[in-house]
Amino acid sequence: MKARIPFAQRSLSPYSPLLIVLLIAAIGWAAQSPKPVQRRTPRFSGLKTIQLPEPASTNTTSLETALVDQQKATAAPSDQRLQFPDIGQLAWAAQGVQVPRAPSAAAAAANKQVPPLKVYVVLADGVYVYNPVEHSLQQVSNTDERQEMTASVLGQQGRPVGGAQIVLVGTLRDFAVQYGPRARSAMLLQAGQAIQNIELEAVALGLTFVGAENINVNVARRILRLAKGLDPLYVIFVGYPASQTTAVTTEQPVAAPSGKKALFVVPQQGYQDQELAETRRALELAGVPVVIASTRQGPLVGTFGGQVKADLLINQVNLSDYGAVVFIGGPGAIDYFNNPSVLSLARQATAQRKVVAAIGTAPTILANAGVLKGVRVTGFLPEQERIQRGGATYTGNPVEKDGLIVTATGALAAPLFVQAILEGLSQGG
Repeated sequence: MKARIPFAQRSLSPYSPLLIVLLIAAIGWAAQSPKPVQRRTPRFSGLKTIQLPEPASTNTTSLETALVDQQKATAAPSDQRLQFPDIGQLAWAAQGVQVPRAPSAAAAAANKQVPPLKVYVVLADGVYVYNPVEHSLQQVSNTDERQEMTASVLGQQGRPVGGAQIVLVGTLRDFAVQYGPRARSAMLLQAGQAIQNIELEAVALGLTFVGAENINVNVARRILRLAKGLDPLYVIFVGYPASQTTAVTTEQPVAAPSGKKALFVVPQQGYQDQELAETRRALELAGVPVVIASTRQGPLVGTFGGQVKADLLINQVNLSDYGAVVFIGGPGAIDYFNNPSVLSLARQATAQRKVVAAIGTAPTILANAGVLKGVRVTGFLPEQERIQRGGATYTGNPVEKDGLIVTATGALAAPLFVQAILEGLSQGG
């Protein structure tokens, strides 16, 4: 039997030195050569992040009123897109209210501050997922999926799709980390709480909604670009009431009478930014100068962080200088509901046949001033009862003009609101 020769004692092939040199050179070349760059397209490439306005934590609607009105609000919403302040309030109510602000999402997650439930928002320009720590929307697709979502839930095309569709999403895996064997119960309870919060917030904002749990899971997963294991739990179709939808008008604006100014009565803080900005801009474009009065002179702060400067105090107003007095709403307007100076100004302006206008929550000021008896009036829906207690006929239309009194439901109705004010200036004192 031939003995085995240890490897170290075997003779080398005459080509071995050359092979070794080539091998060493190849290893050195590989180490020095730049590695090819692997380019991956990020999941959110080309998509946007929307920073939502800071949510408001006060409202003139009481909890009891919201609970009662919640039963009346389940009507098909219009398809007009919701404004971002309203979307932000709804997302905050669903999840953001539970999450303290943190330096980063990672820090919040480490502290277990982010609930496992996820909130998706389907809009005309795409699908977004809500980040409660940053109070922002991260776009996950840029196509309008509302019609398909509606068809998958309600079973047919052509139904109202709502201004926004809010979808609650969860996975037992994430809930099991915190709740163990109680994961399913915890997930459903949290979803129920979020649904209740969204609906109450919708009522407080004067919105209508329709909710459904009969979701085609496969279609919803595709629409929302959900990762494996995430399940859609509930969808809420929410939007402005059909009566508040404002179409673009082709009518020419009424020319403002020369020399007539408008006095804006604005709360010290918590005025509705859009109501003021839209109404002011449109009046000034029509040639009507705007002067701002408040119970405090200097900077006034809006609900969404805007600022305007008060030109004078309410008790300094000389009504002969103005053709219209416009009361701006917002959560802060509640401070003027029973303010003697504000109520007196409303009465004097009415007596002197000025155009007296109020938007959003502000018609309640006119009601408390006693100038709306027998008058057709509209306003922010939760203020209906207070307005009616003042003797008015509440209609709920976007805008009402009865004589020289003009009222509107909110910022969406601002173009028609201004139109009515200009008409009043043409006929008033």
